[in-house]
Amino acid sequence: MASIKISGAPAAPAAARARIEHLRHLLPATVTIGVSGDADAARGLNAGCNAWYSVIGGLFPEVALALTRAAQTGRAERAEQESQRLQPLWDLFAQHDGSLRVVAAAAAHLGLTAPRGLPLPLRGLDAKERARVATVIEDPQLHA
Repeated sequence: MASIKISGAPAAPAAARARIEHLRHLLPATVTIGVSGDADAARGLNAGCNAWYSVIGGLFPEVALALTRAAQTGRAERAEQESQRLQPLWDLFAQHDGSLRVVAAAAAHLGLTAPRGLPLPLRGLDAKERARVATVIEDPQLHA
């Protein structure tokens, strides 16, 4: 089996579904389609993607699984609600031009990695931004 990873999905549900259906017509049946870009996960899964190539799944598996299962069982609105719970995290990703530094700070805050876990020459977030990440990931809404 093989898979392709698409980055994001169109904002309009009909356009997202049309994009996935178009890709399905171009690809062999043995190839799955996965969505990347965690903020687009619900939209991509609801549009028919088979998988979500998640950056947060290792840190917050319960919420990632809840979002995925909701979409897989046809509960599109519930999948979108799960994604909305994560909006503060998605906002941090957008503010920092991606998820890498935010997730590294979150993993360090959770004690899963060293405080300065990114390899050189990558720079982690400064103390103020690490504190913002900590506030977001400690919010009970994220873990509800």
